[in-house]
Amino acid sequence: MERPIMKNILVKTVICSLLGVLLIVSLVSCAHTNNLAGKWQEIGKKSTIEFHTNGTFDAVDDMGMAVRGKYFLQENNTVRFEITREGAAPEIIRGKLILQGDELTLISADNKETEKYRRAP
Repeated sequence: MERPIMKNILVKTVICSLLGVLLIVSLVSCAHTNNLAGKWQEIGKKSTIEFHTNGTFDAVDDMGMAVRGKYFLQENNTVRFEITREGAAPEIIRGKLILQGDELTLISADNKETEKYRRAP
């Protein structure tokens, strides 16, 4: 009878450990998303991008052209934008996102373009 009790304790310990790790990962990813949420304006320009906590974004460039879609934060500070347009397949844009306080830097996947934003008031 002693063996089944030890096995149950071990299984419960492993399950609790896994749940703890999942909770920590979830909290860290939510915290990062919440820091990103809000409106950002490109430094020295009129362009804006607004990240919503539900994983969507709205962006307007200097010419007033607006786009919207979804964003996905991935490993190593990479981000995947899925721009949606009515009647067209989604356009996928990948890049790197660096968030430091109230400054946001977006770098294109090929490292050829860098845009710097400040949190809008």
